[in-house]
Amino acid sequence: MKKAFRLLIILMVLMFAGENIAEAQTNIFQKWKAKRIEKKMSGKKRKAPREKKIKEPRSVTKAKKEQAKREARLKKDYQKAVEGNRERHFEIQSDAVKERMKQNEKDIKAREKARRKAVRKAGREARKKYKK
Repeated sequence: MKKAFRLLIILMVLMFAGENIAEAQTNIFQKWKAKRIEKKMSGKKRKAPREKKIKEPRSVTKAKKEQAKREARLKKDYQKAVEGNRERHFEIQSDAVKERMKQNEKDIKAREKARRKAVRKAGREARKKYKK
């Protein structure tokens, strides 16, 4: 009788405890499922993977810096030569030609200023057109 009673108690405990364990497991799976559904709905939250930086050897970096310096120096020398040629060209002209050249420069500046003004005005009118 005692064995039967013990067996009955053990069976009842197993039934109720087993049910609780199974219910806990299903709750966990439901939580995971809910998280997966939320992730799918909200889209990817991870950022794009970073590109790995590959460091160049020092010799290459040094060579690039030297090349940039050389190019800057050449550009500066070129600008200086162009300016010198322009001044020399202007100096060898006669007085009448110098006056005409100065007047042409003024006319060019005035035309450029008028063109920039017209462009700004057209832009302003276009902005008014689409402004709400």
